[in-house]
Amino acid sequence: MSKGEIELLRKEIERIDAKILELVSQRSQASFEIGLVKQKDGLPVRDKSREERVKQTYAKRARETGSDPDVAVKIAELLISDSARIQTRKTRKDLAGKEALVVGGSGRMGSWLCRRLSNRGATVKVWDPRGKLEGYENVGALKPAVRNSDIVVISSPLGIAPAELKLVLKANPNGLVFDVCSVKSHIAQQLRSAARSGVDIASVHPMFGPNAPTPKGRNVIICDCGSAKGVILAEKLFSRAGANVVKMPIEKHDELMAYVLGLPHLSSLLFATMLAESGQSIAALRDAQGPSFERMLAASRELARESVRVYHDIQALNPNTQAMFTKFVNSVKFLKMASIRKDPTAFRKLMESNRKYLEVR
Repeated sequence: MSKGEIELLRKEIERIDAKILELVSQRSQASFEIGLVKQKDGLPVRDKSREERVKQTYAKRARETGSDPDVAVKIAELLISDSARIQTRKTRKDLAGKEALVVGGSGRMGSWLCRRLSNRGATVKVWDPRGKLEGYENVGALKPAVRNSDIVVISSPLGIAPAELKLVLKANPNGLVFDVCSVKSHIAQQLRSAARSGVDIASVHPMFGPNAPTPKGRNVIICDCGSAKGVILAEKLFSRAGANVVKMPIEKHDELMAYVLGLPHLSSLLFATMLAESGQSIAALRDAQGPSFERMLAASRELARESVRVYHDIQALNPNTQAMFTKFVNSVKFLKMASIRKDPTAFRKLMESNRKYLEVR
């Protein structure tokens, strides 16, 4: 084997190592959050039966993939030891003494927010006519809960958010108010009106789902709707957690989300729809798949598990969706023309244009 071939393989190992370390970091974040829950609920850090199950799972998966189970168990033991160390770490409860109310707290993102606020020391209450969240005080009267809260979060379903935001604002909140809607146009007027009336209000969009253990290293958009104090307070909540805070006027948000959310969702739906109409079984396609297909299939499968209502609302409630679709259709038409022509000039220009835009070297 030549030196060049060895270098190529070493670069692949370096790529794999970087991915492993990234996953270890994500695992550590999840362990830390588990530790905070254990501290809050008075649970022991170590759980020997759980640790034994983890090691058995590592050994089993190693055998299934043709790896050495003894090495896998040693890796599991190192990770378990590191998790125990992380979970004993003390952290400053920067929200200690604060009262928080999560409207729509029984939903997936609502429950994430409840855990997040509670782990930072806040006393968290939930108001949600759609259900209750175990482990938290679920209140029936909204107005006094709003009035007595230092933080009020609107985590209602997109289509219901305007009505429930209206109820919160009618209760005359004294603390910070922010929503976590994925689309803002349908509530922007309410938010700006509340800011003009003196409410400390902002509009937040965590660019991740409820499976993320923490905001650390992840993007959180904070939209300015006219309350400078509201933006500062909301930014502090997430920047202290290590989030990458991106600030913008609320009117800019949906314009960007048509491409940051709407387009990827559309692409995944289109990919799955095309496969379903191909006449090929998914098993046959997977048996023949390469890396590109595998990545697209994983994204499509992940989206297929999500809420139909949520993903439809992200498209339907964004006034920029129509313009995005028009550009999408025009791009597909041009790509079709460039792809089926025997002359590769148009296809080459498209590739070169994309490389320049994407800053690919």
